[in-house]
Amino acid sequence: MKLTLGYVNEKELKVLEPVLDNVLKKDIQFDVIQVKEDELKFELKNLDLAFVPLPMALFIENIKFISNGAFVTNRLGLKTLRSNISKICVNGSNSTEYYLFRMLTNYRIPIEIMKNNKCEEGDAIIEYENFDISLDEIWRKQCGDLPIVISLIGSIKLSDNVLSKIKIIIRESASIQEGKGEILSYSKELGLKGRQSIMCFFQTCFKKGLCKNVIDPYIL
Repeated sequence: MKLTLGYVNEKELKVLEPVLDNVLKKDIQFDVIQVKEDELKFELKNLDLAFVPLPMALFIENIKFISNGAFVTNRLGLKTLRSNISKICVNGSNSTEYYLFRMLTNYRIPIEIMKNNKCEEGDAIIEYENFDISLDEIWRKQCGDLPIVISLIGSIKLSDNVLSKIKIIIRESASIQEGKGEILSYSKELGLKGRQSIMCFFQTCFKKGLCKNVIDPYIL
């Protein structure tokens, strides 16, 4: 079985490298397709699976997520490109990173949507390492010792039965990557802390007035 899998950031695919490189041979194969983040919600109907940023779950009905293969980080911050920050570069207006920036800081500044991973006119960019201003420290003050979940693998097309089979494959692939130190354990399986992180994201988002309600996404 060959399934299409949409992604925004190359880092999201790290968890699946053993499958994509055919090191881990399985009956299910993934045809990966890079999608612009702000176009992802319109492309979901054409994809079997996709890495979906958390805020997008607010706008997509009947989406099912799996607890394996998530893009998770412990580090997040702002890398300054110029001394005065008047515009920030983001992958999309619905990106988890941008929502976190707005939730965790008092900045209210315009955004620039990056093209080809390039920030042309922005004064700062959100990074996972080598940043100047830490956002993960503020996150831990808000949510405690929880990881930061950036995106989950989800589908609006596949059944629970098919998703259960996919979970097994992704977990096996993730185990290999975790053993190499390429990913965090939460990418293999969200576990309690991963799920608590997602709830804290939506609760904080609601408190800050960025989300209209607090949702509890369906995670298989």
